[in-house]
This record gives sequence, C-alpha cells and structure tokens, in this order.
Amino acid sequence: MALLGAFSSGKSFLLSGLQGGLELVEVPTADGHTADKFVGLLPSSPVPTTACPASVVPVDDQSSFDASGTGYLRVRFTDSGEDRWEEVGNSPAPSVIAAYAMQDADVTDRLRHHRGREVAELEIMLASAKLPAKLYDLPGYGSPNPVHDMIVRTAMADADCFMYVSHASRTLSERDLDLIRFLYDHYLLSGKRVVWVVTAIDAAANLDLRNIPEWKATIARNNTYLRDNFTLPNGQPDLGFIGEGFLPVSPALEARADKLGAEGAEAAAQRQRAESRMETLRQAIEDLISTGTGARHIAAVATEARILMTPRHQALTMRLRDERLEIDELKALLKSERQRLELLDTALPRMREDLERKLQNRIARTVRPFTRLSAHLHAELDDVIRATDLNRPAKANQIQVSKAQALRTWIEGPAGPATLWTEEFEGFKKDLVQAVDQVFGDKDLAGRLPGFTLDVNSLFSLPQQSRRSTTRHDVVQRAAALVGIVTPVAASGGWLYGLAAAGTLFPPAGLVAGVAALVFIGVQRRKGRISSLQVLQDEWIGAMDAEVAAIKEQFTLATGVQGTDVVDHLMDNLAQYREQLEQSRDRISERITNPENQVRQGLIDQLEPLCAEAHILVESLRALEAL
Repeated sequence: MALLGAFSSGKSFLLSGLQGGLELVEVPTADGHTADKFVGLLPSSPVPTTACPASVVPVDDQSSFDASGTGYLRVRFTDSGEDRWEEVGNSPAPSVIAAYAMQDADVTDRLRHHRGREVAELEIMLASAKLPAKLYDLPGYGSPNPVHDMIVRTAMADADCFMYVSHASRTLSERDLDLIRFLYDHYLLSGKRVVWVVTAIDAAANLDLRNIPEWKATIARNNTYLRDNFTLPNGQPDLGFIGEGFLPVSPALEARADKLGAEGAEAAAQRQRAESRMETLRQAIEDLISTGTGARHIAAVATEARILMTPRHQALTMRLRDERLEIDELKALLKSERQRLELLDTALPRMREDLERKLQNRIARTVRPFTRLSAHLHAELDDVIRATDLNRPAKANQIQVSKAQALRTWIEGPAGPATLWTEEFEGFKKDLVQAVDQVFGDKDLAGRLPGFTLDVNSLFSLPQQSRRSTTRHDVVQRAAALVGIVTPVAASGGWLYGLAAAGTLFPPAGLVAGVAALVFIGVQRRKGRISSLQVLQDEWIGAMDAEVAAIKEQFTLATGVQGTDVVDHLMDNLAQYREQLEQSRDRISERITNPENQVRQGLIDQLEPLCAEAHILVESLRALEAL
C-alpha cells in the first residue's frame, strides 16, 4: 500500500502509528521541565522531511534478520545495484534513521562508509507489525526537489492499492489536484483502490460556531472537492474512485492511549483509543486486502514462486531419470541429448528472426485504428474546451479528466487498439508455443513463460530482474528498433519497461497515464506563457493531434517492448534448458564410464521424495495463481 499526499501531510507519522511503531515519551526541556515527544519508526516533522521512498515491511519469525523492537533497517543507494541493499542494523536510534531518510539531517549519524552517498530507498523490516501489508511512504508531492515527484510516479507502479493522506488542519486545494488527478488516471486504467484518510484530527479539534470540530468540516469540504472534480461522463461522482470518502484518524491519540494503559489508567486509555479511530482504519485496510487486493497479491507472488521453482523441479526430475537408467538406455539418451544441443545451436537464430517478423506484423495490425483517434478526440472535446475557462485550475482539471476517460473508452473499446492487442498478443503467444513445438517437440519449454498470464489489476507491476542477459535498457532499445522508432522517449529511464515489459501487463492502457502526465505538464507550462483564453483554448485543441501522435508512438513501443520481452524470456528459458542438457550429457557420460557408481542408489533415494514434494508444491502454486 503506497501512502501519497502533499509534503508534511503526516504520512510518516500515520505509517508509524498504523504498524504500532509510534511511542509517546517524556523528554526534558531546556527550562528544566518535561514535554511530550512522539517517536516513530520513521521521522516526522511539520516541515518536509522524507527525501526518499521508505517502506515498513512485516516479517515473521523465520526472517533471517533480527526484526524485533523497532525493526531492522537497510538502505539502497543511487550508486549501488538495483537490488543491492546495505544493512544498518536492528532498532537504530531515531537520529540514525533520520540521517538516511531526511534531506537536512546530520549525515554523521550514518555508518561511516554510508556518508556522502545519496539514498535511493530505505526499508524497515518489522516483526511486530499490526497490519499484514508493506506500507510504502512516498516523498510528498510538491517537493522543492523535482526528483521527488518523479520518484512518486515511478514507485506507484509497485503498489497493490493506495492511501491518500491529508492533514486535518488543511483542506484539499489546487496544490493537491495534480497528484489526485494523476492517481485518478492510474485508477481508471488499473482499478487499484484508494483509501482516503484525514490524519491528526487531535490537532484540529476546535469547535466552530455550530460546535462542530474543525476536522469534521475539513472532511466535508474534502469529500465535496472529490465529488466535484472527479465525475463520470454522466456528471455523477465516480464513487469507485472516491468510495466512502475520507476517514478521520489520530495516531497521536492512540499512542497516548498506549501510554495511559501502561500507567494503569485503562478507562482513559480506552476512551483515547476509541477517539483515535485507528482500528477503524486498520479494519478498512484489512477488508480491502480480503476482498480482492490481497488475493491478487498472493496470486502474483505464487506466479513468481512457480517461475523460480519450475526449472529447479525439472532439474531434479531429469537427475532422477538419469540415475535410474541402464547402460544401453544411457547411450541412446546421450546421443539424443547431443542431437538436442546441436538443434538448439542451429534453430534459435532462425526462430527469433521468425518470431520478431510475426510480432512486427501483429503490432502493425494493432495500431491501424490510431488513424481515427484525432477525429474522435476533437469530436468529443473541442466544443467542451471552447466553453471552458482554462485559466481556472478546477475547470482545466475537468478537461484533463474527460480526456483521460475518452482515451480509455476509445482505446479499450471493441475496435480499439487495446482490444486488438489483446487478441494479437494471444495469437503471438500461440506463435511462440507453435514454434517451440515444431522445432523441439516440447510445448512445455514455452509453457513456462511468465508473460502468459494477463491481469489488468497488475497493470503497473514492475518485472522481476531474473534474466541473466537482458536489461531494461536493452529491451526498450531492441523493441524500438523492431517497430522502427529512432529515439524511444522512455528508453533511458526504465519507465516504459515498467509499464510494458511485465508479464502481467496490459500495456496500451498503462502508457496513457504516463503520456497524460507528460501532456499535462506541457499544458501547464503553456498556461504560464499565454494570457488570452481563446489562444489558450486553440492551443489545447491544436495540441491534441501531437498528443495522438505521441500516444501512438508510445503504444507501438510498449507493445514492441512486451513482445520483445516475451521472446527474451523464451530465449532465456531455452538457454537454461541448454545448460540442463549439457549437465545431463556430462552426467550420462560419467555414468557410462563408471556404471557401478556406489552412490547412485543413495542419490535415487534422496531425489524421489524431493521430486514428489516439488510436484505437489508447483501444483499448489498453480492453484494460488487462480485466486
């Protein structure tokens, strides 16, 4: 669950409270008195604090890390590998966590060899977490550092669902509109749910003239803001996105209740705990997990686990078969393995060339409808734009929302490119299976491809970096060459790869959110230069043709990336198969020269139960994938 919101909205403070990591302590002050201080898993402050993504991950007793107390901290730096984490240790002092997480902290509190390096991400593994979910605290939107906003957009791809956090003392405004609209585009395309939270209600408890707490008025205005700005084509609020609106909570009241309970004041503790409403929010998250988000996440984990297990299972099965064979069968099998190795060497280049040609033809058929998109958008939006005061952010936002909805409706329509690509991609997968079956007589070599399961709810899942020979940059560059794009927009950043190369992706929808974000940024810049409303309206209308060209190019590149990535997976599977054949060939040769190997029966006795257990486990994972 990714936590989003404006800077200093209380995300870090809320995250600490949700996972039971917020503590109220008394500290001495300079004048000799004591004062209350809240200490959380992550640092929090009235000014912008979190400079990088930070996550709190629940772990169980089987974890290899000591995640007791306030958890085990590890960090990843911008100059280290993509999956290389560096350990800091268990239950670090708040000043140590701040030295890694905060932009203006004292870096001397870091480990010596970590000083002077830029933190890309930090993670706290926690054994005593209250929620069975990884909570991802993203940098606040509107950061003075422009890199932060890019981190938000990239990291959103990892989330199964979202929590938008707003402070009880501030109502939603134009400052929040950009991020919520981007989140709305994301929701339209992925269906990922959003939990809306107003936090720190204890800091906005003053009564107004009607004796209503300030935070209740904030929630009412925030809900009205969402209903007015995010509507369906019929003008009604999009309740799928808005849900029941904002939930009020106070992590501080719950932490105070814990302190009162520890001091024996149980009645007061229960009252404060109820007023905090934190259990209501936790239950809402638990309900979200149990009604869909959790099942999809488990299915994705099961798919990843099965992909990792299947080649190991096959290796064990081949080893068991080899150990059971008699000498004559060994000689026949040795000849067969050598023939298969020769076939791999000669057939793979021709197979890849043939598959890439088929992929080009399928992409070309898919993008033909784009010739009609400009006319469709102009028919839908020209009159609306001319009737709208685009200098008013809320009105401009509604145009952007309408454009996103029109794009989605057209792209995913019965004759839209998304629908066509679904059919063409299914056909391309059949091309892969048929090619493998024709050359090797074994469909299972293609059946292990992770890209064979499409799940629109996993729209923005990032691909696992499991292949040995392929990088994100390689895939995007080769896909661009395949479809004839000279300079792919996203080739250097990995953004397009994250949208299009995952095995569980629906790429045509995914690219629209990115393009819409880029288009909106361009429009905002133009607004700063143009004072005439009519000129601004003409430019918005004229810009749609360029937007359509950009969307078509990105769509073409995205489909090329996905197809190229699937071919790469097949080639890597066949390379892995080659390694297994070579190992089998070598073992068989050794068996032929030493048929009385005394350890053979012992190996058989060990392998038989392992193979049986592996088979059961793989089938169990397949059942979980169907959730």
